[in-house]
Amino acid sequence: MKTLTTILLLTIFATGCAFSPQQVELNPQITVRNDNIGKGDAIYLSVIDERASQSLGRRGTAYGAAAEITATKPLADIVKMKLSEGLQARGFTASDDNSLDKKLQIEIRQLEYSTSTGFWTGGVHIKGALKGEADNGQLDYENMYRYEKEERVMVVPTSETNAEWINIALSETLNELLKDDRLFQFLAGPAE
Repeated sequence: MKTLTTILLLTIFATGCAFSPQQVELNPQITVRNDNIGKGDAIYLSVIDERASQSLGRRGTAYGAAAEITATKPLADIVKMKLSEGLQARGFTASDDNSLDKKLQIEIRQLEYSTSTGFWTGGVHIKGALKGEADNGQLDYENMYRYEKEERVMVVPTSETNAEWINIALSETLNELLKDDRLFQFLAGPAE
């Protein structure tokens, strides 16, 4: 009886957290191979948030979606800052000068946290998607970069766990883009 009461109280406590809105501090970790493929070339970098909503998703309960999860800062600003760091590591300089011949436009298509219910466990689904469009002054290049993962859980994840999983999704999506050697070879090409 004591064990059953403890489990019931833990479940009620964990579920209660699901009704509190959560703000996540996004701090993606990028891993970039340092090289000088860009040879110091300046690239116009723009990042546009194309998502229909600024929400990252909703926390879950045994009954479905609950309180909203949002970011503490605009997602486009965070992505642009991290991509600027990545471009620098690859030998490029990110710029706000739209008149440059070389351009890289990133569209944030998805960063989403969602939940589903099951009989014994629930599911947490985390997805990220970025579209990159590049112009090297003569040709165009585009590619999609995606991340998707599902976690099975028996209790509602804590806000710390949610933040960790959302940051992993954003990190992995950005790293997919930053390891696209074809993109960086393309940007290092023509113009002049």
